[in-house]
Amino acid sequence: MAGIYIHIPFCKQACHYCNFHFSTSLKLKNDFLECLLKEIPLQANYLSGAPIHTVYFGGGTPSLLSKPELDKVFEMLHKNYRIPADAEITFETNPDDVNSGVLSEWRSLGINRLSLGVQSFYEEDLQWMNRAHTSGQALRSIAQVQDAGFDN
Repeated sequence: MAGIYIHIPFCKQACHYCNFHFSTSLKLKNDFLECLLKEIPLQANYLSGAPIHTVYFGGGTPSLLSKPELDKVFEMLHKNYRIPADAEITFETNPDDVNSGVLSEWRSLGINRLSLGVQSFYEEDLQWMNRAHTSGQALRSIAQVQDAGFDN
């Protein structure tokens, strides 16, 4: 089964436990997206036309991308790869980035699975980890995700 992983290397702030490559500066985000949009078609032959059953947006924090930015990425993916309607499209997000507006936008793009970055429901742990959300935001975001129809 073929899949694509797209790493979005930007975060609002640095979590103390994180070992992934990221930047808390967004000044190179446009340059990164321009390069990503060029890279997507360059890799199309690698999978020899196989249908793509999973697309995973990880990071960093993919939810820092705007709807117009995501539109361009999805357009390029669909232009260069066979992505069946039942493909699993996963998107990492943080609880503080979740609201009904973005959830609706993500669903309209075909995102059907969320990886919600809730590392703890204990305020002390969240502060120690330097997380941007509170336990209350985490609980609210879970409810919002479910209310928006995400069940995966």
